[in-house]
Amino acid sequence: MGTATPTCVYRVDGALVERLDACLGPPLDSYVRGWQVWLEDNGPNGERLEWRLHPPAGFRMPRGVDPHDLFDVVLAGVADAPAGAAIDLGKERRTLAQVWEVLEVFPTDDDVAPDALAAAATAVLGGRAPDATGRVDHGRLGDLWRGRRGDFSVGAALLATLEQR
Repeated sequence: MGTATPTCVYRVDGALVERLDACLGPPLDSYVRGWQVWLEDNGPNGERLEWRLHPPAGFRMPRGVDPHDLFDVVLAGVADAPAGAAIDLGKERRTLAQVWEVLEVFPTDDDVAPDALAAAATAVLGGRAPDATGRVDHGRLGDLWRGRRGDFSVGAALLATLEQR
């Protein structure tokens, strides 16, 4: 087994996307596979945390949307749509669940106790607590994702791992 990283996970909904924008601003980096990433020095003792939105298994970028614009396009769509409704994303309509499943938060270097990480993430997001907290083996999950050529839900695997504890 690889190194177990302290991690907390949030199920994605429109309110979370809006809260990310209000609390962290636009993502630092965006990927064609759908990930949106923030790196912030907002851990329990000032540690650098990575905040990462994970797409569902088999995600492909909506036609007409640049990866660097995905967060803003989704943000605009969820502001005007009822929960669970499809939103306009470039030349397609998708639900939020078809874009991102979970937000994962973890330290980039320092080992932080999972409960302290969850408390820091909760504070950053204005009181919204994570859905699950614990430790996960990122190496194993990455190997599974690569082995299935992206047809693997990292978000579901994170939740399953953390909720077993």
